[in-house]
Amino acid sequence: MNSKFDQLQNKSPSFIQKDVINVSADAVWDFYLSNNAIKKLTPPFTPMQVIKNEPLAENSVTKMRIWLGPIPIIWEAKHFDFDTKIGFTDMQTSGPMKFWIHRHEIKHINEKQSIIEDKIWYKHFKGIRGIVSRIFFSKLAIYILFKYRSWATKRAIKKRLGSRQS
Repeated sequence: MNSKFDQLQNKSPSFIQKDVINVSADAVWDFYLSNNAIKKLTPPFTPMQVIKNEPLAENSVTKMRIWLGPIPIIWEAKHFDFDTKIGFTDMQTSGPMKFWIHRHEIKHINEKQSIIEDKIWYKHFKGIRGIVSRIFFSKLAIYILFKYRSWATKRAIKKRLGSRQS
């Protein structure tokens, strides 16, 4: 499974987003390790059902049904390179893309700040299957999705920390 990722690491990612977040890296990890993180990171206008969501760990699996108009797409990803001091990677094992590998890195700056860096390597299929993925997973759509995820992550962590302090 990691051999494709090992080959891609030397290539520039298709997409990168880097955010400074005003909480500790531990607070970011608490959020990512929560049971409902995937739901909180999914935009409300995205018709998605979680089919399987194993706790985030080495070799854990997340499986979702995403409705692209009237078309249901099953997206399954397996996690690897899991290290709570560095980050984790998920790789699509079935889904709309020819391949999709997403590296999440959580970097400690200080006790009140950290960086979340997302790197994605992806490729569309050719033909009709690729047309659908190019529409729903265009560079602009991925950019918008990850801007939403940045906002949603910050909001969810702030809520979690606020509820602990009450």
